[in-house]
Amino acid sequence: TFEGHLRTFFMASINRDEYPDYYALATGGGLAYFSPIIKNFQVAMSGFIIYNNASSHLGPQPPFANRYEIGLFDISNPDNHQDLDRLEDLYLRYYFSQEKHSYIQFGKFQLRTPLINLQDGRMRPNLQEGFWAEWNEWKKIKLKAGWLTRTSPRSTIKWFDIGESLGQYPSGRATNGVKADYAGNIETSGIAISSISSSLAKGLDLQVWNYYIPNLFTTTLTKAEWSKSRNNTRWLVGVQHLFQQSLYNDTLSIEKQYTTKNERANTISARLSRTNALHSDEWSISYTRITKNGRYLFPREWGVEPFYTFMFRERVEGSGDVHAIMLQNQRPLNKSKSLSLQTQGGVYWMPSVANPVLNKYTMPSFYHLNARVRYKFTGFMHGLQADVLYTYKGNLDSNLEVIPSNFHNKVDTHLLSVVLDYYF
Repeated sequence: TFEGHLRTFFMASINRDEYPDYYALATGGGLAYFSPIIKNFQVAMSGFIIYNNASSHLGPQPPFANRYEIGLFDISNPDNHQDLDRLEDLYLRYYFSQEKHSYIQFGKFQLRTPLINLQDGRMRPNLQEGFWAEWNEWKKIKLKAGWLTRTSPRSTIKWFDIGESLGQYPSGRATNGVKADYAGNIETSGIAISSISSSLAKGLDLQVWNYYIPNLFTTTLTKAEWSKSRNNTRWLVGVQHLFQQSLYNDTLSIEKQYTTKNERANTISARLSRTNALHSDEWSISYTRITKNGRYLFPREWGVEPFYTFMFRERVEGSGDVHAIMLQNQRPLNKSKSLSLQTQGGVYWMPSVANPVLNKYTMPSFYHLNARVRYKFTGFMHGLQADVLYTYKGNLDSNLEVIPSNFHNKVDTHLLSVVLDYYF
């Protein structure tokens, strides 16, 4: 089987009058091949190439640096407009049964887990290398596990060892307030991931995930969701708890450390949602609390955060002592459900930007608005999808000093994305 994908992505950001604006238009295409399954074995491979059709200058212009549009291309080489190709999938998979429910695979592949995920809000997603296994033969319990040795983050075209991948994105500050400089100073053998999920009671789903990175940290995420349907209305209550403990034990200077010795973090996230089954109209309210114990840290090169209050175009990763609340609505706009609208509004109370111990990226308190429209074409244009996202982030700190590090590409910022995907 062959599969193709063509993608066109326009992105623009508008900052305060005293700061520069940006735009970029990217196009790209890729092909994937999946072999027949012969004696339970299957091989897959894929690649993708990207072109910068037009853009403003995306390279650093101190004290300004582009944050969003450069992510469509290669963040390590902003002036590269054409040579943006990458080998993506290349794996051997073995199915444990003819039903193809369970398997183990080795090589390069796309991986979807709560913390290490595709992060596919640009041209191409994150990719991983190593082995991955899933066991789905039991009705109520599912197991997943893997060991990752290399990664190719979104917005790059190279493959990196796990430790080498940290610092490919902007690194923020160390806890002493000095610019972080951990790129090239992280030594770890890989990432061990394990998961168990169960549905032992009716309407109750439970997941436990652990990410163990030697000489860096261990993170455990527990998620429970209970749902109940009655009179064409479905209610859902969800709770997440994340605990993180540093495993770092080297003696490098503070600015060369990704996480400090004995650092830990606790995060609670909760959601209540109501869905009208007749109209597929869903409302939800979510809350997240990161305690004062320390910063929640997880390399942005590996994926987006899994919290219920996550909204496109911003994160709370790198921070502690955070309160966040988010209201969301999702609904179809026509009977065929080919046209849909998602709206989000959130308020995020962050620690002071003057506190590097709890605010790695000097992100001020802000409010966040998103409106996203998606349309799937039918008939002759089947396979074509359109996706338009508008974002505004506003400042909530009335005493915030007006300097680039506090505002530029962070708050008082408009963002627009228009994406066309064609799958064949």
